[in-house]
Amino acid sequence: MKFYSPLLRILGGLLFGSGAASGAETTWFADAIWYQVFPERFRNGDLGNDPVRTSLKDTWPYQIPVDWQPSPWTSDWYRMQPWEQDGRDFYVHAQLRRYGGDLQGILDKLDYLKDLGVNTLYLNPVFESPSLHKYGATLYHHIDKHFGPAPSEDLALFATEDPDDPTTWKWSAADKLFLQLIREVHRRKMRIIIDGVFNHVGIPFWAFQKARSEGPASRYAKWFHIEEWDDPATPEDEFDYRGWAGVRGLPEFRKNENGPHPEAKKHMHAIVKRWMDPNNDGDPSDGIDGWRLDVAAEV
Repeated sequence: MKFYSPLLRILGGLLFGSGAASGAETTWFADAIWYQVFPERFRNGDLGNDPVRTSLKDTWPYQIPVDWQPSPWTSDWYRMQPWEQDGRDFYVHAQLRRYGGDLQGILDKLDYLKDLGVNTLYLNPVFESPSLHKYGATLYHHIDKHFGPAPSEDLALFATEDPDDPTTWKWSAADKLFLQLIREVHRRKMRIIIDGVFNHVGIPFWAFQKARSEGPASRYAKWFHIEEWDDPATPEDEFDYRGWAGVRGLPEFRKNENGPHPEAKKHMHAIVKRWMDPNNDGDPSDGIDGWRLDVAAEV
């Protein structure tokens, strides 16, 4: 059975544009000239926020060389860096590479993109995540700290919030720079959409970690497909769960004919609202212009 929900009304299909927030038909994308940006690889505009070894924790392939370093921006793709020369497959190391692309790099090139004739930016996932691709979020309500100007300060700010309570959410330095990016895009009469990855998350995602640590009685246990819980009486870790397409690094939200768990759905609604209407005044002109919904048929 197919299900319908307000969230799908917002996110269904490829794109939802902000015109629908006021009941207007969204048609601007018919004339859009798109430019897709993979932020980590677009431009390193701020050398001071580059990823560090600890920022790769809990992402595949998990074993991070002790001498790991960000990769030089214009280096030969097939030339192995010193930390990559440990005998593992090339593409294992490719997943561990970080080049330091960030929001400042996108801001620096907005005029260039405008001159190309681009009128709409589509950003691959920008939310907090240790992975290269960021299709496995840790937090949906914050832009990745290494995309902004103050990673350490942002990390400290995260610890002051309850991710399940939007009233405690603050704006990090990376969030504020993203809002500046939105303003600069709109000032140039351009639009911006971002990836909405609401089918699955990363292993460090706050609710998944709470479910694992709190066990079957956790209020978050029903958010996910937990196949087996760990038995503390054995030395093995029996904890098992369903990952998207069998990928264990991407725990999948549990869904039935009514969609995700009501509390998970409520969280997603809060996320959508945060980024479409940042100042919460009912006018979405200060927010993103739409979403590209990842694996839409599975949400």
